[in-house]
Amino acid sequence: MESSDIRKATVVEILITYISLGWSFVMLTNDDIFDKSENFNKLQSLVQTEWVVGVVCLFLAIVKIYGMVLKNNKIRWLGLILSTFFWIIVSSTFLLSAGKFMINTGFVVYSGLAVMCLWTSKEVNKIDRAE
Repeated sequence: MESSDIRKATVVEILITYISLGWSFVMLTNDDIFDKSENFNKLQSLVQTEWVVGVVCLFLAIVKIYGMVLKNNKIRWLGLILSTFFWIIVSSTFLLSAGKFMINTGFVVYSGLAVMCLWTSKEVNKIDRAE
């Protein structure tokens, strides 16, 4: 793959990585996040403790950083696709947090992150050949 075939890191990749690192830090340093908000009820039932989410977020951030540093489109794509699935799960747990379908701000924001990750994963692999 020629260097011209490598797309530069996008704003979305950088922001999603920042959010992943932020979530990782918060979840690894606070063991009462799930207790403070009912919006985390369903997520807690899936993973039990905050540190599990923290480790997942750290892993997602590392994959994306690794892909950006190595300028490897396949790793960048993988990091974005994995992030898409993670944010779909998070947004779904917020949607169901009240025990029924209820649209809330968490669902709106996290589903938006999932869409941005999916959209950007497509852009990472898109190569303009009209030279």
